[in-house]
Amino acid sequence: TVDDAIALFDALDRPEVGTYIGGPYADSSDGMAEVITRWLSGPPADMTDETWLNYVVRLADGTVIGHAQATLHRTWAEVAWVLGSSWWGQGFGKETAEALLKRVTALGGIQLVWATVHPDNVRCKRLLARLDFTRVDIADAPDLGSYDPGDDVYVLSTGVGSPAA
Repeated sequence: TVDDAIALFDALDRPEVGTYIGGPYADSSDGMAEVITRWLSGPPADMTDETWLNYVVRLADGTVIGHAQATLHRTWAEVAWVLGSSWWGQGFGKETAEALLKRVTALGGIQLVWATVHPDNVRCKRLLARLDFTRVDIADAPDLGSYDPGDDVYVLSTGVGSPAA
């Protein structure tokens, strides 16, 4: 919720967090509140084939450490997560990704899950490999909202139905 803006801003307010995603989401907790409001409002009215899922990632003690999101289409989804650098290398990225994938696939009908990664983001690429994602050419992917030219593209088949982008 917007009430999480201060904690989420504090978790992500490190220069290294923006290294592979084009900079910070916001430059203040008020700016983060605006970002969260935009996430919660869902996709623009002309994007009727999309559903947005957005989650604040917390430790068991309630500490906010990042966020996770998915954009759902009819038969496929695009996922992403960003954690504060204080929590990198401790397994929280894998835990976050697994929880997000579980939520996305529990909704039913999702055949493929896509992710994009900056080519220099070795940690994230290793994590995607551990999660059984396969690197593919962008030409084989649907129109991915998070894709920036030069990004590596990954796909995971959920085993539901026939894969189709």
